[in-house]
Amino acid sequence: MYISFLHNMRPQTSGVDNQPDLAIPLPQAYFIWRCAWLSVPSAIYAAAAATTHLAVVPASVWATSLLYWRNPVRDSWRRTLDMAVVFSGVTYQTYYAFRHIRDTQAIARYSALIGCSAACYGLGHYFMGRGLLWPATYAHASIHLVANVANVVLYETITKLPEYRKKI
Repeated sequence: MYISFLHNMRPQTSGVDNQPDLAIPLPQAYFIWRCAWLSVPSAIYAAAAATTHLAVVPASVWATSLLYWRNPVRDSWRRTLDMAVVFSGVTYQTYYAFRHIRDTQAIARYSALIGCSAACYGLGHYFMGRGLLWPATYAHASIHLVANVANVVLYETITKLPEYRKKI
């Protein structure tokens, strides 16, 4: 059953790669779909570190990214959901970081990584506007990579907090 679920979540293929309603052609979408799996290790790390309220963020991003990138129709509820989950997750984790972490170097590392991730998003739009599909795809895939590194930095920092250690 698990294999069947994963098979159904793979990008939908069709005879036409450049459907007009797709945000990006299927070969590039499939690459981003695979990169969405980078959220799984950070979700597992957060859950193992007992920061389960934060583990929901990468797990949700993973689920909505797979849902959207399997058939990336530009004007769809799946795209809206994916973007809303990502924005909400980043907002929640950033709020949590600034509210609970007093280590300015850790906050700076986390903020720099989130900033780089946002820059990758902008770079993807820049390349896409110029018809450079693979550079746009790599820029978007970099969002997944950099944001999940930021997640691990955040979760590791949280596990070192004195109030966190008292709870364990």
